[in-house]
Amino acid sequence: MRHNPAKNVLHVRQTVEEIAIQTGKPVDELRATIEEARRKLFAARKRRVAPSVDQTLYTGWNAMAVTAYLEAARVLKMDSAREFALRTLTRLLAQAWDGVETLGHVIAYGMTSAGVQSSGERAPGTLDDYAFTVHACIDAWMASQNLEFYHAAIRLADAMIARFHDPVAEVFRDAAVGSDGAAELGALRARRNPVQDTPTPAGNPTAVAALLRLEMLSGREDYGQIAVSTMRSFSAVVSQLGLYAGSYGLALERLLADPVQVVVVGRGAEADRMEAAAMAGFELGKTVIRLAFRRLTEEGLPLALANLLLKVPVPKDAEAWAIVCRKRTCRAPVMNAEDLQTALEVVV
Repeated sequence: MRHNPAKNVLHVRQTVEEIAIQTGKPVDELRATIEEARRKLFAARKRRVAPSVDQTLYTGWNAMAVTAYLEAARVLKMDSAREFALRTLTRLLAQAWDGVETLGHVIAYGMTSAGVQSSGERAPGTLDDYAFTVHACIDAWMASQNLEFYHAAIRLADAMIARFHDPVAEVFRDAAVGSDGAAELGALRARRNPVQDTPTPAGNPTAVAALLRLEMLSGREDYGQIAVSTMRSFSAVVSQLGLYAGSYGLALERLLADPVQVVVVGRGAEADRMEAAAMAGFELGKTVIRLAFRRLTEEGLPLALANLLLKVPVPKDAEAWAIVCRKRTCRAPVMNAEDLQTALEVVV
């Protein structure tokens, strides 16, 4: 314990086997003793008042977790993590988002003392809630190929701009303005322009990064224009923030570097190898997208991506192929991981 180094929270210092060697007692006897001790401790603890646990499900934090789970699932090939993340986002969109304009700050409140789900007061979403959820929706579309997630990202981004973007100051505010002209945050009436990570990524660079990702997929130039003007508005002050400007720096790199898109189409072992090759090297602006053949239609892809892919001649009799695009220029399709690696070395 920090205030008294001689004291410690209960923890396991040795294995049962190590204790058996030291004491000369059988392992089974020691395990029985430890289990009995656990029962006595638990019985004593139940007589005490349990500490309060905040069971509120916050929108922005859940959206960040969805993005993290989907990234981990892709790198580690964990289908269970992927499915859990998609279910979480589906619940978020169903319970916190009205599908058009309003995203709540809370998905659901915890249980009351009577064991009933607390309704709570519906708090309006902040800039962070919208920006993180846009990222989560983009990641979910890439993980599932379900275009509904992409459409949700577009609607959320448009709502984020309408509710939080100040076209005069050319920044995003952290709270929307209510009918009385004040911020919709209860007692917190002042609106800020968050650019400093404290400690979660700041709202403005997170929103910028989301808009840049969507511009690449949708072809919406207004997203890019808002992103550029927002970054310019903070350019004179970010140097004073040091490591707390990390999100701004990442957004700036995404803005300045031409985005790289790697699209792997098809299935089978070679498609898996090409996807692994595409993901092997880190590049901030690189997007690796895995598609099934049936998705290669105007209805199955975001507009800008469809305009790129549908102009590329599909290799005949290929079970899988990949193309590498930098900004709006694509190289010829390749059909194995080695050729894809060579193409990436030239482009990235």
